[in-house]
Amino acid sequence: MSEFSKFKKADLSQVLKRLGVRTTAKDVKKVLVEKLDAYLAKSPRDINAVRKFLEELGASNEGAEEEEVTVIEAGDDDSEEDDDEDDDDEEEEEKLEAVLAEEDDEEEDKDYQAPPPLNLKEFILDPIIATSENAIDKFYEFTDNVGITYLEHTEKLRDQLSSTVTLNFLELGLEFIIYLYNFTTIVPLNQNKLIHQFFHDNIPYLANSQIPSVELIGLFDFKAIATFATWIIFAIISPSLISYFFNFTSRVIEIDDDEYLLRIFSFDPFVFALSKILIYYFVGQSSIIEFATSECWLSALKNKALLHLGLYHTFAATLGTLPYVLGGVNVLIALYSQFEEY
Repeated sequence: MSEFSKFKKADLSQVLKRLGVRTTAKDVKKVLVEKLDAYLAKSPRDINAVRKFLEELGASNEGAEEEEVTVIEAGDDDSEEDDDEDDDDEEEEEKLEAVLAEEDDEEEDKDYQAPPPLNLKEFILDPIIATSENAIDKFYEFTDNVGITYLEHTEKLRDQLSSTVTLNFLELGLEFIIYLYNFTTIVPLNQNKLIHQFFHDNIPYLANSQIPSVELIGLFDFKAIATFATWIIFAIISPSLISYFFNFTSRVIEIDDDEYLLRIFSFDPFVFALSKILIYYFVGQSSIIEFATSECWLSALKNKALLHLGLYHTFAATLGTLPYVLGGVNVLIALYSQFEEY
């Protein structure tokens, strides 16, 4: 229960009018108390002034009532006609006050501008604006993430492509692509021998499709396997062993005033590229001698090696001068990178 319920309706109405709160003659005491509580909830700093004002109104009204009661009691014995006149005057005053209050209410109602029954801005425009702003924010966030990710990957790709190790791998990858080009063919999908005949018979799409496909069945021939093994030995294993044991990438690194001799690379990229060129030159320029005719395991190994060497010569002929050009570029870049500070 509110603490202002003990005050009279007239006092509450005067306080609300003084505070600028709209009231009407139809408002009962409970409504006035609720309006006063709502106002003080928004402006709690005025509560002391309201209490003081109500107490002053209440004290003055009580004093006036006591004086009026005393006067009435003293005059009861003199005349009853004065009471009737006072009652009539009070009724006329109450009627006059009610008429004036109704006029004030009508004037206030004229000034009052009620909101529209349906606020289109609140129910239609505001949700559209909020949704569009959220979509724009998400778009900007996405573009920022894409830009940051693109810059990170671009920087990483640039660092990797600027590495001599990466260039050596690119050369090997290009040679492997040439190897696949020599031992694979492009055939229609329904003629691809890598796909078992069972699937051609039971899947109509495979039986009738003319889409170009890579036939990898040639990679399982002896010639392809022998060439691949020889290429692995001469192009990867041999240069790797040489660059591992002849490594000139050692650097003196200081850590907490202590000097350490560390290798930047496990396989020296300069030695790897240089040894790869030399191996390709000597193997490619070597002449095939006659096969051994004696029947022993040494002769068999010799003939097997010569056979593989001949197959590798055939593959090297398709490479042409590519290993010399790329290998020479890698040698120069690796030599230049030796002066890089770590």
